[in-house]
Amino acid sequence: MPGVQQEKPWARDPVTGVILGAETFSFGAGSHAILFLHGWHSSPRELRFLAQRCADAGFHCYGPLLKGHGTRIQDLAATRFSDYLADAEKAFDALAATHERVSICGLSMGGLLGLMLAAKRPVANLILIAPFLSPKGKTAGLPNRWLIGRIPLWGEISKNPGGPIQDPAGREGHISYHAMPAHAMVSVVVAARRFVPRIPEVTCPALILHSVHDTTSDFAGSKLLMEKLGSNDKTLVAYNRGNHVITLDYEKEALEKTAVEWLKRHS
Repeated sequence: MPGVQQEKPWARDPVTGVILGAETFSFGAGSHAILFLHGWHSSPRELRFLAQRCADAGFHCYGPLLKGHGTRIQDLAATRFSDYLADAEKAFDALAATHERVSICGLSMGGLLGLMLAAKRPVANLILIAPFLSPKGKTAGLPNRWLIGRIPLWGEISKNPGGPIQDPAGREGHISYHAMPAHAMVSVVVAARRFVPRIPEVTCPALILHSVHDTTSDFAGSKLLMEKLGSNDKTLVAYNRGNHVITLDYEKEALEKTAVEWLKRHS
């Protein structure tokens, strides 16, 4: 169908069915671990390059493939936000059992998961990349942040062909589904909406990295975090050239440098 994304012919692992490149990653060593949590309908690949830089700096980096992701869209349709949160909690607890400190780096929905974990677990530091607290855009003149979860949605919602990355090279290598299962998507938006009153419960140091041109996650959410986070150590860095997945966009190298230097100062 013209004007919408089409499913790419991904190469897959013949045993697991996981798209090659979307696998869980684990590398680096050290007593300080970083849990990398990817965005909804995406995969750990969008954080892999940043994680490699962090591993080179002396951190153990682990990025799990969350339930329903990296295989087929039908698998994602059967999941809900509670499934992703359970995966994130399990991964954090496993790292905490073997490391002195555990920080979290989350992109989009992964940022929301990181915030939720930090509200109830001993997270050392938070790096939030385009954290998802509210959807951007409007439908029929009404804000999506209000509509989603309040009007009936079903089936799969098409995505525009441009996608969430400005850089053509980054866009080409981005592993994500071509559409959004409505019920699973609604569960993420509702979870974010319900978490907003709990933002002050997060007290660990936080670095927020967000593009002002993000068409997926409203930049206003990051400004709200700066206002409401319970931490006295919080920094917001705004980017001006990329879109939502800035780890694969034009300013990815600047982002990596900023994140690694911040982590070193907080380790």
